[in-house]
Amino acid sequence: MYSYNDFGFTFTVDSEAKVPEELINLFHESMSSIDKDLIDYYSTLIFDKEHSFLLCCEDEPIGYAKICDNNNYSLLVEIFVKYEFRQLSLGSFMLDSIREYVKSINSILRTITLPSDRVAKNFYEASGITARVLLMEEKRENNRYRP
Repeated sequence: MYSYNDFGFTFTVDSEAKVPEELINLFHESMSSIDKDLIDYYSTLIFDKEHSFLLCCEDEPIGYAKICDNNNYSLLVEIFVKYEFRQLSLGSFMLDSIREYVKSINSILRTITLPSDRVAKNFYEASGITARVLLMEEKRENNRYRP
């Protein structure tokens, strides 16, 4: 378990806890506002060797992340913090906790995000993660930007 104290609260990331469905549903709803078709497709994918991280403020679940082990890589496929807890550096705290875990299992961290999700893109770039591969597909009519 990873712990962080700020704003008079204790925040923890537990790499052994079960993530509540409510948080997973909030993540998928949020991402569906960007590209519902792609998120619906993503929701059907089955990842091997999933590992979840639960972010809590005191005992309240406020975010989570999910990685999947793939060969020598740990693929960060979901990271989410409830809207009212954003801008408090908790995403960075969770990412740092994930990095420590990935290092402890001698793996390399990779992540995926939608190319039009500027919030995620800016978060990852500010955290020292950069694009190495782009997944390309035919252009669609609808813009895919987070409202």
